[in-house]
Amino acid sequence: MLTTFAADGLTWTDASLWQQFNAAHEASPDALALVEADGRCWSRAELHLAATEIAQELQRSGVRAHDRIMLEGTKTAPTIAAALAISCVGAVICPFTPDLGTAERQVLEERLGHIALISGSEAQAQPIPGVRDLRLSLRRQRELRPLDDADTAAALIGFTSGTTGVPKGVMHSSAAMNYTVLACERIASLEANDSIIGVVPLGSAPGFTFTVHFSLALGHPLVIVDPWDARRALQMMEQYSCRWGICVPTHLVAMVECAKTGHWTSRSPLRALAVGGSSMTAELIADAEHLLGIRALRMFGMSECMGHASTLPTDSLERRQRSDGTPFPGTRDEAFDPELKMLARGARGQAGVKGPSLFLKYCEGLGGDEYRLTEDGYYLTGDEIICGADNYLKVVGRLKDQIIRGGYNIDPAEVEAALQRHPAIETAIVVAVPHARLGEQACAICRFRDGYQTMQLSDLTDHLAVIGLSKKKWPEHLVVVEEMIYTATGKLNKKLMQKSAIASLGLG
Repeated sequence: MLTTFAADGLTWTDASLWQQFNAAHEASPDALALVEADGRCWSRAELHLAATEIAQELQRSGVRAHDRIMLEGTKTAPTIAAALAISCVGAVICPFTPDLGTAERQVLEERLGHIALISGSEAQAQPIPGVRDLRLSLRRQRELRPLDDADTAAALIGFTSGTTGVPKGVMHSSAAMNYTVLACERIASLEANDSIIGVVPLGSAPGFTFTVHFSLALGHPLVIVDPWDARRALQMMEQYSCRWGICVPTHLVAMVECAKTGHWTSRSPLRALAVGGSSMTAELIADAEHLLGIRALRMFGMSECMGHASTLPTDSLERRQRSDGTPFPGTRDEAFDPELKMLARGARGQAGVKGPSLFLKYCEGLGGDEYRLTEDGYYLTGDEIICGADNYLKVVGRLKDQIIRGGYNIDPAEVEAALQRHPAIETAIVVAVPHARLGEQACAICRFRDGYQTMQLSDLTDHLAVIGLSKKKWPEHLVVVEEMIYTATGKLNKKLMQKSAIASLGLG
């Protein structure tokens, strides 16, 4: 028996991924389900058959409901069929990125309590009959553990970095994922069988939900781009008339650059492109609209609450440039002071969120000690926000990113936004570096646009002076790089670049 939920005109259920895809398959088996990166098209019937064969192998291997199965998140049809199969047998999908570090992989092996692993790269594992490039390996012993309400409700466990170096295992229910994708479908006004583009990696809770779950649960063909190539992405969007997608700012920068350099001249068929994961400039949003016809929507979300605020396609360009959106139906975002008291609208404070897409909990041993809720049930995100009287919000920084210079707090996001206004700077981040007397100083790490000469720190501070940024916030070091370093999900890898900058400055 399915449970039905409703909030502000949006209705959803707790139907599993398999239940929803199976219903779509029965209604229209020949409909397009998936386009692989090489252009191979899969019908619902073909994907259903592959998923059924994998599910039968899982059952023969003793996999039961609520068992956790790690799934290597390669962007291929067999991997997506395996996700369906895991859902079919009632187990929990635990996707991870193919380039997951050895140390993190070892932690998951020790603490996740999974019964099996499905991948294409485990040479010692057994091939799954009838499915190409997919292997199944079983753990030698099943870990007997008591199941609580979160364990029995969980359909997905995604992994995200933790502050202690141990990855966090973020547990989500089918209901939460259904709510999230239906809210996005409504925002973009998608129609039945509209295609969506898949550029983000699958090895995280948002990456999986906004691609695989969105597509298979709601019946929207998924068009995969892998490896990432901006021109190829624009081609695939045009060829398959994609109407929606989600990406990080670096993806959008690359697509805009295609237009600026004349490598792409067509207008995009997208009705909306959700962009999240890190800050982006107002100029980027304007360029996407003017050069590509893409209405980029700033979305505020995270692994723990995958999509809980977004701007709208009907919002003005200025609104979409300056705001991170209004909460999804039934979701609330509020700002809190250091004593966790809710602040009045217009005040800056730590973001707290509660709503239907909030995660169940962290897995035991994988982030449980980092879970913080207010007394009235708001999850504290670690972001700093300002909530307006009109219910639109603005993300203005990260608490843990604050640089404390001699007792004065510097918000890197504010300085980064100011630096990005310089025409020579393509990308800039600001990180803390150690200082014997002050504790920390700010260091700007910059990549300059082609055609500009490398600038000195004094050139940057002159620019900051002209635009009026307080001198207390100016970076005191500059590191110039040829290429920025990114994580597997396409976000700027601040931790690694900070470590490199400290070493290059001789401050380690």
